[in-house]
Amino acid sequence: MATPKPMEWVTSLIIRFEEQLPCRTGPQTQLSRSNVEQNKECIIQISKYRFGLVISGLTKILQRVNELRPHGHDYEKNFYYESLVIVLDTLEKCLSSQPRDAIGFDEVVNVKLLLREICQFMDISHDSLMANQIKTFASKVLFALSINNFNAVFSRISARLQELSTSSAEENLDYSDIELMQYINVDVERLIKLLNETNQKFRSLRKNAQIVLMTSLERAIWNWMDTYPSEFAELQKCRNEELAKCCEFLFECLDYFNESSKKRAQVWSLQIILLVLCPKVLEEIVNADAGAPCSLRHHKKKMFIDHLKKSLVPHASSKYMTEAAAVTCVKLCKLATYINTSDSNNVVFQLVQMIKLMVSLLQVVLFNPAKPFSRGQVFICQDVDLMIDCFVSLFRINPHNNEALKVCLSCNSPSHYHFVLISSLYRIITQPRLPWWPQIDLVYSKSSELRAMFTDTLNKVTQSRIIQTFKEKVTKFKERWTDEAPSSRNLLLWMVRLIHADPMLMLNVSWPTIHADPMLMLSIFSSLTAEQHATVLLVGKAGHEIQSSTLELINGLVSLVHTHSMPDVAAEAMEALLVLHQPEKIEMWNPEAPINTFWDVSSQVLFSISQKLTQHTIVNYTEILKWLRDILVCRNAFLLRHKDYANCNIGAHIAICKQAHIKLEVVFLMYLWSIDMEAVLVAMSCFALLCEEADIRCVWDEVTATVTYLLPNYHVYQELAAASTILTTGILLLRSHHQLGVRVRHPSCHAAVWLLQTPQFPCCCVAAADTSVAMLLCGCCRHLSCYAAVWLLQTPQLLCCCVAAADTSVTISMQTFYSPA
Repeated sequence: MATPKPMEWVTSLIIRFEEQLPCRTGPQTQLSRSNVEQNKECIIQISKYRFGLVISGLTKILQRVNELRPHGHDYEKNFYYESLVIVLDTLEKCLSSQPRDAIGFDEVVNVKLLLREICQFMDISHDSLMANQIKTFASKVLFALSINNFNAVFSRISARLQELSTSSAEENLDYSDIELMQYINVDVERLIKLLNETNQKFRSLRKNAQIVLMTSLERAIWNWMDTYPSEFAELQKCRNEELAKCCEFLFECLDYFNESSKKRAQVWSLQIILLVLCPKVLEEIVNADAGAPCSLRHHKKKMFIDHLKKSLVPHASSKYMTEAAAVTCVKLCKLATYINTSDSNNVVFQLVQMIKLMVSLLQVVLFNPAKPFSRGQVFICQDVDLMIDCFVSLFRINPHNNEALKVCLSCNSPSHYHFVLISSLYRIITQPRLPWWPQIDLVYSKSSELRAMFTDTLNKVTQSRIIQTFKEKVTKFKERWTDEAPSSRNLLLWMVRLIHADPMLMLNVSWPTIHADPMLMLSIFSSLTAEQHATVLLVGKAGHEIQSSTLELINGLVSLVHTHSMPDVAAEAMEALLVLHQPEKIEMWNPEAPINTFWDVSSQVLFSISQKLTQHTIVNYTEILKWLRDILVCRNAFLLRHKDYANCNIGAHIAICKQAHIKLEVVFLMYLWSIDMEAVLVAMSCFALLCEEADIRCVWDEVTATVTYLLPNYHVYQELAAASTILTTGILLLRSHHQLGVRVRHPSCHAAVWLLQTPQFPCCCVAAADTSVAMLLCGCCRHLSCYAAVWLLQTPQLLCCCVAAADTSVTISMQTFYSPA
């Protein structure tokens, strides 16, 4: 009888996981990626029961992969980085799956070894996009690790502070362990612990160490507020004496630190945060502005607020102090957004009222196209982040009076203002919301301006002006700037991400209120005849303009799908188009004529992508086929959603619709003989969706009462779809469906295909015909270093496409398979 061996099974799984990493296998196929994902999911599940064994094994894998760091070709570095991403992502998910405080004593050793390895990636250089990605994944691992192992990370931070406080060296000091505090999970108790440690060591540290410590502590506080906003809200209602004591003490330490104006500016942003964490002190300062007495103990804190107000006024102080005041006031506005402004008795609510008086000054400093805010080239990325924080905060404080929105939407504003706008809107959508934050739908009325910005940016990138500049000036600094700064390409990427997050921002929603309910409109239109409906559309100028703007937007996204030079933009464009094809979003393409617009716009999408696939100009064709399958699923869902409201065939008989359907069938037939088995199976499964569409559409009138009228090869395609669950090659599929060549047909045409093949041509090639053109089409393909040729002779009467499949040492002749009616 077999004996269970869980230890051996887990070890075997971890070994197999390592063997399938890209650094071991080289270039990955779809199958190898799928295997890695399956192994990763198994490891994550097993970690819930054998956590120590799994973490130990993954840590050793991480060590070995890191030792393989290449110094040669870029493709070797890509395998190395990709392997690190896989291992780090697996570690993060294993750590996150553990219940809080569930780590045993025996597992602490494994965690400390893992922490040592992770810390190496936190100090990685930012010389490439992949390096930044590695640091991002490592920070996620550190955050998940610190949930149950905070003391292990805190001990490392404390030891480094102790070493730096007693060190006499001034150069080549390592501050990386101090920076760990900005990536860890911190609740209010842990925050107090960090503050106490800071207070004990701050004055004995040298200046550079103090600056690093202040920056890291500030980010740790923001991390706490984002992770535990309820604790911050509770703090405003019930004073935490221990936290207030720590904050007041550190405020005093920082006050002694800011002797000069430059030092003062460096500590202001942290000081304002510490002040807000002391509600009682803040209440006394706010009341002092109204004439109430202020104790001597808090006199310096009141002077700090007064100096901050004065420095924000242009020309009232030096440029350096005005910039520092702007940074600090943005932090203050951001803090105010974490307070529920409906609580009028809260002292911070009064602070929000005071902030509103600062908003106009803050917008003059940060959002003035005539004099753009800049602290120099070195701080350009920090300045953009500051403007994004300001925009988001002002929107949440007073969404109906946001002058910054008008400035950023203007086509005459500098390009980085556009980047600030798009990034801010994306953050408003994606950041986990607090109940009192306003919704993004307040910006829907600006859709026309946002579409114009998208079109303009797309044109710039298409003309390759920005990209060509980057290619001509390749330096490490330029590469970093390309990845981080608001270039046109980066702006385009974020605009596509914004469409993916909420397409309604780009759709034209400025129709009359009576059109706000698409279901109601469809029920009204369903009572009209096709001719009456067409007449309504012709006179509906507004509807035509809406449809044109939607088509322009979607065609712009389609043009990005097959852009090889920007794979990240192409991937986001695919996701955005998929979201736009959701049934409720299709209704918004043109609420005055949703079904007609659907057939026109969606057919153009299918035709354009199918054209590229038949021309073999898309490298990742398997992913595109999967995406096409998802698009077809959404299309069918839309048709089902509206079958009770109107004739879903209205507008389906236009030329582009028929052409797109023909091209789509060509694509799926063509990729039945792909060398990628996954592509074959996806193509086979897509035939089921074509049949489903025909089933939905055939119920409306006598002309389309049969599925074979809409889809002549309906029954053959059903057989192909049924076979998609069987792992077989295209040639074996042809043998098992030998009648396919005879039965595949298109209406009103007939054709003959001769496949001339010899043993030297063990391959297949597909030739597709365009309509109303007599041509001799010779197509060649290269599969596994071999050639094949297919000649398709066509006349204007042969309005169809044909697929020829190969079998070695055989000449197949497919005779005329359809006679015209």
